Amino acid sequence: MASVKPTRPEYLRLKKKKQMAEKGHKLLKDKRDGLIREFLSLVKDAIELREKLDAELPAVIRQYRLAQARMNGDNLQSIASSSEASISISSEKENIMGVAISKLESEVNGDPFSYGVLNTPYDLDACLLKFNKLIPDLIRLAELEYAARKLAEEIEKTRRRVNSLEHVILPETKDNMNYINTKLEEEARQEKSLLLKVKDLIEE
Repeated sequence: MASVKPTRPEYLRLKKKKQMAEKGHKLLKDKRDGLIREFLSLVKDAIELREKLDAELPAVIRQYRLAQARMNGDNLQSIASSSEASISISSEKENIMGVAISKLESEVNGDPFSYGVLNTPYDLDACLLKFNKLIPDLIRLAELEYAARKLAEEIEKTRRRVNSLEHVILPETKDNMNYINTKLEEEARQEKSLLLKVKDLIEE
């Protein structure tokens, strides 16, 4: 309080600051609530997709292990090296409540079975076929989890700003305004009392 000048201009400055802080507080609360809604929606989609992948990926891995058991490591390495298949991933930015989120698009190019299926166990072929179908889901899950993480970070930053306004800046500003108002009222009473005394002296 000691640093606050108890003057009318200072009171008006603090009043303007309070109005702006209240407006900012409302906007930030609305932003925080909107971010939370978006975050919960992303998390819901991510959980559903992860559950789907958790149910399907173990079977793919088991088939790969079976193929490993029926082939030696050199053959598998040779097949992997000679594969014509590749995945290209493109990214575009999307804005969610002021947060830049990456939208991923994937495309599988080339034949994943270019190694020749006649000389390989069925388990390897089935494993690659299933995994190839899961690639879009894996990329989508990465996109959702990354977006959820970015939104969570922004929610925390926004929450801290809301709390700062709500518990520090606004109360401090109101206290300073009350202090100035009290001082101005005291000065007004003293001035009135002085004027009354002067008046009494003049009338004597």
